[in-house]
Amino acid sequence: MVTMAYSKTTESDLSNICFSPKTGTTLSEKLTDCYRQFTENKQNSFQKSSIVKQTIFISTTNNSEYIRHKKELLACAEDYFDELPPTSIIAQSPGNGSLAVEFICIPGIQSDELIHKKNEEASWLVIQRDRMKMVIAVGASDASESADIFSQSDSAFRQLNGILREEGMDFSDIIRQWNYIEQITTTVNYDDSPSQHYQIFNDVRSKYYQEASFKNGFPAATGIGMDFGGIIIDMIAAKFGDESSVVAIKSPVQLDAYSYSKEVLAENNLMKDFNKTTPKFERAKIVCSAGSNLIFISGTAAISGQESLQQSSPESQTEMTIQNILSLISADNLQKHGISMHEKANINFLRVYVKYPKDIPAVRSVFLKYFSQIPISIVVADICRQELLVEIEGQAELI
Repeated sequence: MVTMAYSKTTESDLSNICFSPKTGTTLSEKLTDCYRQFTENKQNSFQKSSIVKQTIFISTTNNSEYIRHKKELLACAEDYFDELPPTSIIAQSPGNGSLAVEFICIPGIQSDELIHKKNEEASWLVIQRDRMKMVIAVGASDASESADIFSQSDSAFRQLNGILREEGMDFSDIIRQWNYIEQITTTVNYDDSPSQHYQIFNDVRSKYYQEASFKNGFPAATGIGMDFGGIIIDMIAAKFGDESSVVAIKSPVQLDAYSYSKEVLAENNLMKDFNKTTPKFERAKIVCSAGSNLIFISGTAAISGQESLQQSSPESQTEMTIQNILSLISADNLQKHGISMHEKANINFLRVYVKYPKDIPAVRSVFLKYFSQIPISIVVADICRQELLVEIEGQAELI
């Protein structure tokens, strides 16, 4: 994780800011130092009220410790913020320490444009700006040591469904979704039949998604592993006025994930009604409106068609993943989707998931060839296929 970095966007867009602590012994002391850096940095034009979402990455050794650290960090965050924005505590070790934090900010947001809401299960943020209504929420099930992935997935989607319904939305209004899955490639046995964590999650997602039409495509999304914490789903959902459009972008080199054949899917024998369904997400989603031209880039890996790049180094997988992203947001590909532009899309933030800590220097060296000036966040996380070593997601803007 870089010590500090900013992504530059227009006034109505979302900006990503990353911090790593410079001082502190405990996790709360380290988080407090990140908040201090945010507050004191003279180049930072944002106020605390500009932060509409924060994600805190930590190293932890078991679920009991994770739950304890989560309580500690949330208490620290509540002390800092006047009103706590949607906050995720993710058990993915930062690339250069035990804690790192990412903020999503909206430049120039006013307090009367923000509505903090909560119910018995969750809290979320509603942003009303001009003709746009945006909902930012963290859907997290109970991260108890005894809960299974199926029940946690069902609980998380049920929570999100309740939030969306209360705001007059449904799952088709989600434009960006992050799916964090404990031990994502682990296979468990139910009645002597194997079921993989990620496949269970995908099948629960398919069951909930059947309730919506998705006329503008599925959300841009990432499905990624974390060490502990059960299931955590973050989402950004939005409705726009007539001047806005949301466009799903297909990859010229990768098959749509929701069109994968069953040969590349894992087993789920726990759910008999929804079994071995495909991951439901778009490769990217573009939001075009007055003053906002964002591209949400989904989690991307070294996959061609539907097949992984086999038996390869972290350098070659990183190279192929970057090329997949550049092809996805290329002018030629965007023009095929009816998006006209004068120059290429400008990547302004990337988050990199690396499976093995030992591979971080190699992955970073490849990145520096392409993105030496772009904010990059690196965390250690398992990828959804055993053979994959790297996954990359990000945000860009149309110029």
